[in-house]
Amino acid sequence: MESIENKYPKAGRWVFGDSPEMNDELAELVVKGVKTATTCSFDSYCTYGPEIISSHNVVFDSQDNPICVIRIMTMHLMKFSEMTEELAWKEGEGDRSLHNWQLDHQSFFTREGNFSPDMEMVVFEFKVIEKL
Repeated sequence: MESIENKYPKAGRWVFGDSPEMNDELAELVVKGVKTATTCSFDSYCTYGPEIISSHNVVFDSQDNPICVIRIMTMHLMKFSEMTEELAWKEGEGDRSLHNWQLDHQSFFTREGNFSPDMEMVVFEFKVIEKL
C-alpha cells in the first residue's frame, strides 16, 4: 500500500478543534461526510500558511492517527458577522444552525484571543477524497 506521504506529497496536516475530545468528534464528522466546511480566523490562516483551492490535507485525530484526506474545494473570506446559514450547516456541528455556530465559534475565537464580530475569517469547503 502506498504511503500517504508518497501519494499526497504536498498535503497539509489538519487537526480540527482545540481539545482532544473536539479533535476526535470533528474528525469523525468529516469522515461521515457531515462536516464539509471549517472556519479559522484570518490571523490563524496567515500564521499556518495559506491553503489553496484544490490542495489536499490529511486529517488527524487526537492520537495523531491519519483519518482521511480532504481536498479544499472553495474558500470564503468574510467577517464573523457575515456567516451564513448554509455555511454554518456545512460545518456540521451541534444542531447545525447559524445561532449554534455563532455561540460555539465565539467561544472558540475568544479562547484563541481574537474574537470580534468584525473579525475576518476564512471558511474552507472541502470534500473527503480518501478514508484511511
